[in-house]
Amino acid sequence: MARPADPTLRDRLIEAATAEFAAGGYSGSTLDAIAERAGVTKGGLYFHFAGKEELFFAVLDHWREHRRRQLQLHEPTSAGAASALRAFLSGSLAFHLREPAATHLLRVLSTELRGRFTARLREDDRQEQRWFRAQVRELLELGGRDGTMAVRDPALEAFLLCSAVIGVLSQWHSAPTDVEMHCDEGLLARQLVSRYAIGAARDGGAAPPGADEFDFGRPGGR
Repeated sequence: MARPADPTLRDRLIEAATAEFAAGGYSGSTLDAIAERAGVTKGGLYFHFAGKEELFFAVLDHWREHRRRQLQLHEPTSAGAASALRAFLSGSLAFHLREPAATHLLRVLSTELRGRFTARLREDDRQEQRWFRAQVRELLELGGRDGTMAVRDPALEAFLLCSAVIGVLSQWHSAPTDVEMHCDEGLLARQLVSRYAIGAARDGGAAPPGADEFDFGRPGGR
């Protein structure tokens, strides 16, 4: 009689591969080591994945989907879109700052694999950034409608906000000890949204005392 398939095996392989790739990079990781970490034979690994490249992309997809699921929890409530945007940006920053495995995978992507799998990685990254900008733009547009934010050009402002988040993460990935004193995701999110929030919505995400002195280019003026 055929042995029943293990319904948890694929998840165990993703978990094992995440740890292995994060610790040893792409070149330093082997399918044998991943299979051993997952408690399965190499044949069991090949039942789910054709090889190391397919497994690596499956790991990336897993973390991207995990991130999206977490961020989709931050939908507008009675507090309004400005509050939801702060939560969304804070959650996005926190995901990368607080998930060591995901952070190490990003380092592998930005260093070791920068010139490898170029076309596929670029397209994956393009789609991810499009999704991120679309979520931020939608919240900015909702903020204009519910009166919690003043935004002249939602598409442009979404681009600028996403660029700021990506820039923060890029600096943190490159030299975390140099910038960790600034990497409070809640504070960063409040500062990023404060230039758009108006009225009570702005008070709800108030920046530290004195921050208004540096409120450059706030839509609608002060």
